[in-house]
Amino acid sequence: MVSLHTEQTRRLLISALQFVAEKVDYLNEVDRSLRVGDHGTTVARGVKAAVRDLEAAQPVNVNEVFVVAGKAMMKSMGGASGVLYGVFFRAAQDAPVTLRLDCLTLKELLNAGLGSLQLKTKAQVGDKTMLDAAIPALQALNQRGNDSLSEGLNRAASAAEKGAQGTVGLVPKFGRAKTLGERAVAAQDPGATSMALLFRGLAEAAATLTDEPSP
Repeated sequence: MVSLHTEQTRRLLISALQFVAEKVDYLNEVDRSLRVGDHGTTVARGVKAAVRDLEAAQPVNVNEVFVVAGKAMMKSMGGASGVLYGVFFRAAQDAPVTLRLDCLTLKELLNAGLGSLQLKTKAQVGDKTMLDAAIPALQALNQRGNDSLSEGLNRAASAAEKGAQGTVGLVPKFGRAKTLGERAVAAQDPGATSMALLFRGLAEAAATLTDEPSP
């Protein structure tokens, strides 16, 4: 199958969000290295709310799938993480409306999300934030125009994981971790880690769904 229809996209995002929710303990452990320890709990609350809303939703297009998730995360998570994830997903409403999700339309949706994030925060790669994973993931997607959805997401997930791992050794310039300064250098950024998990969840879900017979 080359692309997913709206219902399959809804199932794709539900599966990816559930994948992230299952990593709550790991994300809390990553966050504890920055002396906080609740990022996993916060993200899990948001993604579970998004799953609940998506399970009840009847979106009429692919864009609405992402918007539903973004609204739920923004309402339920609280704090900077909730705002940033909400902005990232809700920006799908500003992308061209599509009834199919393939690598091209995914790039349009997520590039809209990244653009909205960059209007909300001045953080860039190297500042030890979720953008250390999000920006490389989108760059990986944008570099290849003819990848399948599964191939594109796998490439993006690998880039996001590398970006998250690359936050080790960086001094945080935004958020609560900024106050730790050099004491946070040895830690991996939890926001970048949860973003990398999201892309990995999307990649794993896409590999399953794109094996289904074409409708």
